[in-house]
Amino acid sequence: MCLIWVAMQRSLAEEHDLEQFPRAGVRARRWRRFEDGLEEWLGTPEGRFMTWCAQRQVDESALAARP
Repeated sequence: MCLIWVAMQRSLAEEHDLEQFPRAGVRARRWRRFEDGLEEWLGTPEGRFMTWCAQRQVDESALAARP
């Protein structure tokens, strides 16, 4: 689960411009519900733990990539 969250964050931040996401309509409402659910879940103990796991993975990857 940690790697999925990290991949989602990277793809949102690096690969997509905000203009590419729908602003109105069914897709926009679905996306907003997903974001709301994700934010709610990240506030739970399990979500906070997964955030911590993801951060550790990112930190370890960054350290391993250093020359």
